[in-house]
Amino acid sequence: MLPPSVNHYVLHPAEGVHIKSKEAKAFERDFPLWSRGRYVTGENFSVAIQFIPGKKQKGDVDNRNKCLLDCIAKAGMLRNRKGEELSDAWVKRLLVEILEDRNQGPKTIVTIEAL
Repeated sequence: MLPPSVNHYVLHPAEGVHIKSKEAKAFERDFPLWSRGRYVTGENFSVAIQFIPGKKQKGDVDNRNKCLLDCIAKAGMLRNRKGEELSDAWVKRLLVEILEDRNQGPKTIVTIEAL
């Protein structure tokens, strides 16, 4: 599964109004099932993301990160040594790749490490 792109994450129906899209809400709803309660303990984190789009999907290397990082934090995957959940502001290194083997997609592979 791929997170929605930034263009489909938040809708702006009127000036000053921001509403999460149906795609973003669905990804956020399903993400805890995908993350299965796993987390990494540390003070700062490195996140490596590999996106494998499906046959007719596209996207820029910077286009899908926002929703995914928000979901990682909301699912409690980043924790300090006391076990307290941290925001994605503690991600200090981010590596993003788009793999072109579209027969394997759509798929997102995430690796989180403590720095």
